[in-house]
Amino acid sequence: MRPLIAVVLIACLAAAGTSLAASASRQEYLLAVTHDLPPVAKEAVQRIDDPPRQLLAVRGYLRAGEQLSSRWSWSAEEIRAYEASAEYRDLLAEIAVVAARFEAQNPGYSLYANTVARSLDLQLQRWNSNGSVGVIAGRLQEAALRELSGGAYPAHPDAKATVRFANFLRAWRPTPAAAPLAVPGLSLHGRSRAVDFQIEQNGRIIAPTEVAKVRSAWEQRGWARKLAAAMRHTRFVGPLQAPNEPWHYEYEPRAERSERGSNEP
Repeated sequence: MRPLIAVVLIACLAAAGTSLAASASRQEYLLAVTHDLPPVAKEAVQRIDDPPRQLLAVRGYLRAGEQLSSRWSWSAEEIRAYEASAEYRDLLAEIAVVAARFEAQNPGYSLYANTVARSLDLQLQRWNSNGSVGVIAGRLQEAALRELSGGAYPAHPDAKATVRFANFLRAWRPTPAAAPLAVPGLSLHGRSRAVDFQIEQNGRIIAPTEVAKVRSAWEQRGWARKLAAAMRHTRFVGPLQAPNEPWHYEYEPRAERSERGSNEP
């Protein structure tokens, strides 16, 4: 059976009006740079709806490199095991500390924290439907076609040209801003290493996890600063800067922080 990535590249090139002969040459490059991706990443690509989004995901998997497998989102069984673990109870206790401090500093307001690990299914659903991801994926597709059309690439990829194209994909940067979602399978939410917080007043969310509300709800009203103040001296690190998500904090489990500290000079 023909590998999916070849189908992806043919579709990309056909959409750009490129000849079939050129597409046959260029499909070899993506086959070459994706040859060593783990099966989980290849399977995820098959579940992405359109070629540009697939290409953007492949870029993310290449950038993850050897860390891809260790960062990959948990299965449903692994999520259930985590939710029965002492580490999960530590996470809930740390959130309780942050919530109590926030509420003491901001009477009348409370924190809601989403502690559910984000499944690969949900990550794929959001990747397939997010408009900003689609725009950025289209830009990458155009840039990749221009790169491969240059004279630096032989008709059939040799080792040097394959490395050059892989390096191009890794080095490419979206402008003016990064994609608002992690590549499916690589979200820190997929291993409960990230938590999204929301501000509530009388049961009503007044600072939600919405990009459109970053300026009006989080920055102008000061909730980003106030949440950061409640996070001090905890095992939460953040907030996320690129993209700008003042509600997103990364969690460092006790064991990981201790191990990191023991390795410091």
